[in-house]
Amino acid sequence: MAFEKINAQKIVEHKIRSDEQFEKAYKEVEQVYGLIREVVRARKEKGLTQKELADMIGVKQQVISRFECERHIPTLDNFISILGGVGLTLKIERNADTDQEYCGTTRY
Repeated sequence: MAFEKINAQKIVEHKIRSDEQFEKAYKEVEQVYGLIREVVRARKEKGLTQKELADMIGVKQQVISRFECERHIPTLDNFISILGGVGLTLKIERNADTDQEYCGTTRY
């Protein structure tokens, strides 16, 4: 049986336009992946291997690998340590778009 070639990007774009819940969940996931990409970029710019970063912050190399491969979201303590190890800091800003409290729906 032959496989049909699909354009996943077009499918996702259509789903975003047509489904508000999907759009919200997609944006939440994109934020997480954006953070991960930025941390990986910073680690590489510093010339650190995953093992060197892990040793620096006192975790196993597997913790860094699983985080970078998007298989596991680290604890907040580990995440802040990872950020510090690559020269980044966590900045929290109030969302000016809403007066309501935010409660995300995506589970990590």
